[in-house]
Amino acid sequence: MTRKSETNCVTLTGKSLFLVLVFSLVLMDSSIANERAEPGRKYPSTKTLRSMARVYMAYGEYAKAQPLAEKALALAKIKGASDSELAMCLIDMATLYTYQGKLTDAEEMCKSGLELQKKILYKNHPYLAYTLSTLSSIYYEQDKYYQANSVLGEAIAIMLDSHRPDDKAMAPFFVDIAKLLVAQGNFEQAESYYQKAMLLINSSYGPNHLYTATVLASIAELYTLQEKYTEAEELIDRAIAIEEKIYGPNHHLVASSWVTKAKIRQVKGDYAQAEKLINKVFDVIEKSGNAVAFAKLQKNAKEILASRQVAYVPVTRSVE
Repeated sequence: MTRKSETNCVTLTGKSLFLVLVFSLVLMDSSIANERAEPGRKYPSTKTLRSMARVYMAYGEYAKAQPLAEKALALAKIKGASDSELAMCLIDMATLYTYQGKLTDAEEMCKSGLELQKKILYKNHPYLAYTLSTLSSIYYEQDKYYQANSVLGEAIAIMLDSHRPDDKAMAPFFVDIAKLLVAQGNFEQAESYYQKAMLLINSSYGPNHLYTATVLASIAELYTLQEKYTEAEELIDRAIAIEEKIYGPNHHLVASSWVTKAKIRQVKGDYAQAEKLINKVFDVIEKSGNAVAFAKLQKNAKEILASRQVAYVPVTRSVE
C-alpha cells in the first residue's frame, strides 16, 4: 500500500468502512459467482483482493487482511500479472508485515516491489518516492536510522523533482523526517519539520481528517518529551476526538493516543485518570488480539505504571 492510497483509505469513518467492506464482499461474491458460470475465470482479481485487504488494514484488522493480501500476491504470480500489479501486491504485503511487526519480511517484500517499479517507471516517478518512504518506515521500525534517513532523502529528492516544497504531497515526507529526528534526540529540528507539515496538512486535509489526528498525536508525543505538557495535552485531546469519531470510542487504533494522554495525566498528578486510560489500553489491545500492538505499547505503559501513586494491580496482570 502506498502512502497516498493508505491516506485515502483511512479517511473513512467506521460506518463508511463497514459499508465499503460489505460492498467489496458483495463484489467478490458476484465475481466468484460469475467465475463459476464462466469457465476459465476461477478467482476474483488481484485488485479486488488487494482492495479488500486494504480496507481491513485501514481498520487495524490485520489478521483478516493477511489471507486476502497473500492470495492476491500468489494469484499475481500464478496468472502472470503485469509487473505493475505484482509490485503493488508486494508493497501491500510489505505494509501489512510492517503493521504486524514482521520487519524482515516487510523489508524483503518492499525491496522486491521497488525493484519492479524501477523497471517499469521513469527514474523520478513519484510512486518510487512513496515506496522508498515505506522502506524508510521499515528501517525506522528496525531502529536502522541511518538507512531510514538515506532512503527517505532519496524519496524526498524524487518528490521535489515534480512537486513544490509547499505542495500538500510533501507533508507526509516532512512528518517522516520529524519522526527520525525525534528518534535521534533532535527535538528542536523535529518540531520545525512538524510545523512545516502541519501548515500543509491544515490547508489541504483539514482539521478533522484522520491524517491530521495522526500527526497531532505525533507532535503531542514530541511535546511530552520536551516537557511541554499543556501544549501536548491540547493536541492529544484533539487527536483523540478525531480518532474516536472515526474508529469509535473503544478501538485499539486509538490506544497509542491514550498512552500519550496517560503520560500527561500522570505528570500533572491525575493518577486515577492515568490508570483508567492504561487499563483501557490493555483491555482493547487484548480484545483485538493484536500481539504486536500490545508489545509496542507495553513499554510505555509500564513506565506510566511505575509511578507509586498509580494503583496498577489490574493492569500489571495484563502486562504479565
